[in-house]
Amino acid sequence: MFVKIRACGSCFSIDVYPYMGFETGRQYHCKTCGSISPLVVEFDTQEAYRAFKEASE
Repeated sequence: MFVKIRACGSCFSIDVYPYMGFETGRQYHCKTCGSISPLVVEFDTQEAYRAFKEASE
């Protein structure tokens, strides 16, 4: 099974969860910054996420 890694579009934390069970449309809640948004960044692997984080610092 292939699982994508989702990161918050604001702070790039991977601590994001579906908001209201998608009852309000496809939105995500970031537990790190509190943002609620339909925008998330998806990565295919943990290594791709780590490389992105290192490049953005």
